[in-house]
Amino acid sequence: MVYAQATGDSVAEAKTYGENFGQRELMLLWPRFENAFLGDTVARAMGLRAKIDEEIGFHKTISNVVVNGVTGLDRDVFFDLNDQDSDAGVLNDGNIVALIRRDGYRFWGNRTLSSEPLFAFESAVRTAQVLQDEMVEGLIWAVDKPITRVLIRDIIETINARFRRLVATGKLIGATAWFDPDLNPAEQLAAGQLAIDYDYTPAAPLEGLELNQRITDRYYANFADLVA
Repeated sequence: MVYAQATGDSVAEAKTYGENFGQRELMLLWPRFENAFLGDTVARAMGLRAKIDEEIGFHKTISNVVVNGVTGLDRDVFFDLNDQDSDAGVLNDGNIVALIRRDGYRFWGNRTLSSEPLFAFESAVRTAQVLQDEMVEGLIWAVDKPITRVLIRDIIETINARFRRLVATGKLIGATAWFDPDLNPAEQLAAGQLAIDYDYTPAAPLEGLELNQRITDRYYANFADLVA
């Protein structure tokens, strides 16, 4: 991931600045932490990303996690979880990660600048990055072995076994690897080239929680029996 500082002296200016980008691996942060050196906010985001990867997993975004060692913000940011028109809500609506104060200082926002809806969340991008690296590293044992049905089945089972572990630990919702004959014509296999397909569904962050309140008298229905 690339974390960068959004420029602007106001929420509106920061949101406008974000409209210049569409990269899926980019997240913009606004405002800055107070009394910090230039680049401190970005450095803290990178450090938090590494910490989350180590302690929780790549499937958790940097949002709503306390940032240690921070004493303030260089701009006031109004935050209200129930108000999408708050400063933080407006920034998030523009795919800008807000810095807020709520039981400590936190980054607030899950979204990248991606123009591709499936990569809107940081966790989706991180999942793609990690899977790509893990699949390559985890299959080095198969390189230079003879291409046989047994090898192909072993490769697919290795990938799917890893997927099952990731699903079991909540890092993926689902994933499957398979062999597509149409992508593996005889001449390609004879040339030592094998293509394995896989798809996956990353775990999306709970970005919006709606609680529907209803008043009722139904809990009085058997009240007399409870009192007796």
